[in-house]
Amino acid sequence: AGSEMQSNPIVIDGVLYATTPKLRVVALDAATGREIWSFDFNTIDPRSGRYRHRGVVVWQDRVFATQRNNLWALDRKTGRPIPSFGHDGRVDLREGLDRPVDGLSVSASTPGVIFDGMLILGTAVPEALPSAPGDIRAYDATTGAIRWTFHTIPRPGELGYETWPKDAWKIAGGVNAWSG
Repeated sequence: AGSEMQSNPIVIDGVLYATTPKLRVVALDAATGREIWSFDFNTIDPRSGRYRHRGVVVWQDRVFATQRNNLWALDRKTGRPIPSFGHDGRVDLREGLDRPVDGLSVSASTPGVIFDGMLILGTAVPEALPSAPGDIRAYDATTGAIRWTFHTIPRPGELGYETWPKDAWKIAGGVNAWSG
C-alpha cells in the first residue's frame, strides 16, 4: 500500500490492538499472537497513495482509528464498525467545517485522545488557499457528534480575534471563494 505505521500497539486485558502498514486494524491475543479480528479500511474505502498512520485509541467497548478523512469506531470485541457512531461507524472529518464538503482536503493520521467521553482530534489540511480550516474538534465518543470546535484562526467574538487581520478566518478558509 506504500503506507507507514508509526505507532505502538496497545494491550488491554491480554488483547493487543494495533494498525498495520497496509491500513488494517487488528486485535491479537497478546500472549500467542493469534488474530482475534481484523478490519481492513481498504475493503470499504479503497484509495491509492502513500499514507502515514499512527495507531488506535481504545475506550470502553470501542477502538478508534483514522483513515484519511474518516474517523472510525470499531467494536472492541468484533472489529466491526459501530453503526450508531456517525454514519455506519465512521465520521467524515470534512463535515462540520462551515464549508462545502466536496473538494475539501482534510485528513488525520493520529487517532486522537479521549477526555471526558470525547475524542479530541486535530487534522491535516493543505497550506494553499483556499483551504479547509485546521480546527481542533471534540467528537462525542459514543455518537460521533461534534461537541466543540477550537478555531485555530479565531472568529468574531472569540479570544484572539482582534490579533488577526479582519475576517482572516474567512479568507484563510476560503469562505469568500464560495460565498461570492
